[in-house]
Amino acid sequence: MDVSLASSFGSDFNHDFNVSITEEQQHAGGIEYNYRRDEKDDTERALEGQRTAEWSSVYGDEGPVARFAAMCGTDARTYLRDRPGMRAFVLEDGVVYHTYSTYARGLDGLWGMYQWLDRAPRGRNETGVWWRRHDEYGNPGTGCCHD
Repeated sequence: MDVSLASSFGSDFNHDFNVSITEEQQHAGGIEYNYRRDEKDDTERALEGQRTAEWSSVYGDEGPVARFAAMCGTDARTYLRDRPGMRAFVLEDGVVYHTYSTYARGLDGLWGMYQWLDRAPRGRNETGVWWRRHDEYGNPGTGCCHD
């Protein structure tokens, strides 16, 4: 079987399938993602709603979205314009068929670490950002992996 992979880089594909949004769409709201339409701008909700007492004790006032954005070299609003999603297509007899789509947690099977963490005694134990790049680990108990 011949399997060809392609990238959406430099195209409108991610916008066509609602995993990337423009700055104008972000401000206007009414964004469709993960098979639902949110009539409000969910950027503010994402920026404010993820701050927890535990998060603040480790990272101060900066919420997880701002930290993810900084790790990627951008600001939080720009970071939220691209969202996780995956599509599968097949080409048969010159016709392209869209065979599968998934978003957000539907991608967990592709992210290898989740499979291991889901089987751990406390599961993912998610409270804010719970992973770091290999060179960002400091002293134990700094908020990465909770006891």
